[in-house]
Amino acid sequence: MNENPRETRDRDEPAAPRRRTEQVRDAVLGAAGELMLEGGLAAATMEAIAARAGVSKRTLYKYWPSRGAVALEGFMRNAASSWALPDGGSAVEALTVLVASAARLFAGTSAGPLMRSLIADAQSQDEIATAIREQWLRPRRAVAADLIRRGVAEGEFRPDIDVEITLDLLFAPVYYRLLLGHEPMTDAFADAAVAHLVTGLRP
Repeated sequence: MNENPRETRDRDEPAAPRRRTEQVRDAVLGAAGELMLEGGLAAATMEAIAARAGVSKRTLYKYWPSRGAVALEGFMRNAASSWALPDGGSAVEALTVLVASAARLFAGTSAGPLMRSLIADAQSQDEIATAIREQWLRPRRAVAADLIRRGVAEGEFRPDIDVEITLDLLFAPVYYRLLLGHEPMTDAFADAAVAHLVTGLRP
């Protein structure tokens, strides 16, 4: 039986606004991320983000409560691609990839100086501190926590380890070198940092 064209169109119509919303958000977050990497938070004004994304400032405030919210989300999403994990492999190998990816991102791109600046601002600005914890740290810690639990389940790690403390020990060397700059962040550093940690996690 042939469908009524109008009924088919009516069913399809709700999807169009959703697609439009997703396209607008993608454009805005892409623009915000680019501006953050080019000039930091100061460059990511509502006017600049709206102009680059091709939308109005009113549209920005429709989805984000403030300039900081959209700018930080844009940066976090822009940098998220640096955390892709390979298929297969052991938990140790995957954790090494995570740490090495963070080191490369901070050492080899403008994300390093920007993250230093954001961490400094977070000490006095709650909005930035919350964004770093919720949009940056939490997702990456969740991925690493799953890997650690998998390592325990598969016998790579001891069953009595504290996952949260292990996460702190895993990523702390990267942020230590990022903030103080006393030693370079290289692949060899990342490999050694994870290897030293894993020595204490083995059964």
